[in-house]
Amino acid sequence: MKIVRDFNGIGKRWPTLVTCRRDYNNCSMNAAQRAAVIEPLIPRPPADVARLRNAFSSIVAKQWDMYLPSATTGDLTGTRHAQSVKARFIAEMYARACYSMLLLSAGGPALLRFPVRAAAMLPLSRGMAIALGGALLSGLNQLVPQAVHRQLLLTAALMGALDVVLDEAASSGEAAVLRIASSIASHPPTTLLPAEQPVATLARMIRRSESSWQSGYWETVLVPAVRAYCLAEALAVAQAPDPKGMGHRWAGIDSAIKGMWYVVGPCMGLGGDLSRFEKTEWNREQQWMADTSLLMQMIDDWVDQDEDRGARVTPVVAGHWNTASVEHLYRNTTRDLATMLTENRIRNRVLQELFLDLYNDYLHVALEAMRTGVAA
Repeated sequence: MKIVRDFNGIGKRWPTLVTCRRDYNNCSMNAAQRAAVIEPLIPRPPADVARLRNAFSSIVAKQWDMYLPSATTGDLTGTRHAQSVKARFIAEMYARACYSMLLLSAGGPALLRFPVRAAAMLPLSRGMAIALGGALLSGLNQLVPQAVHRQLLLTAALMGALDVVLDEAASSGEAAVLRIASSIASHPPTTLLPAEQPVATLARMIRRSESSWQSGYWETVLVPAVRAYCLAEALAVAQAPDPKGMGHRWAGIDSAIKGMWYVVGPCMGLGGDLSRFEKTEWNREQQWMADTSLLMQMIDDWVDQDEDRGARVTPVVAGHWNTASVEHLYRNTTRDLATMLTENRIRNRVLQELFLDLYNDYLHVALEAMRTGVAA
């Protein structure tokens, strides 16, 4: 079944809370205080989820150290320390999201699907489910091909690098952002500026071992998406109006998820016809990934609104997104997650609750990074 949604006018369809804008948007609040406004909308998971969070962090950190050696990490993720920290955080969050999708996807790798579905048929206690989940995550290195680990980590790093590089370049206008877009193309500029080098280097490393399908996907799907993202960032900084009411945010979300699908798409059974990566053709899993990315952007824009005001147009600054928007989309994503798990034959109530707890934990990890300035 095709899941088709229209993102045009998304801000207009969701209610705007006048009291919310009056109480929060127009008063002096720092990032930590704004994050605290969002926190009650997302239930905090039980403390025992930390074991699985730590397992995710460990596997991602090991892959980072393996495929981005410390001698080159600074060059690949930005010139300033704050940029490098932000880029790595973004990359690790994308990687964790992708590993999660491989675990729950109906078309995920058989070596991952089998233990998850086998566990779903057992009368598990929560403690046993967490123990099995921790063992499964610890064994990801053996259950997923090394080529997938490598490309997943490098592509996540590319998405993080694009985020920080465009933060710097967007104010210089269209020509500057188009140079960044061209750095991931098959024939990048002969001479690259220092800020463009990380993106070009990562793109070259990622494509070193791509399949023929990935080659076609990169040129046909990903390059145009990144180009649109780069142009959208310049338009946002120029404070040009966005007819979609999304402050030019959609292009960045679209680019990021299409970047990750370059790696995990075939592992989720999404290979073949590239038309299935057009928005109107997305299945439930693809739509859920997009909605989750959109939710993260909403939260980020809410927390950063004071810094954005006067510097760029965002849907929060324009009054299209607010706490009601966040709560509405969060509830939609939790509902769709439950539906997706059931459709993918993960019907065990304990496991379903654990997946939801992991999702909530993921959002709170992001909120904490926004609160402390790591993801600012």
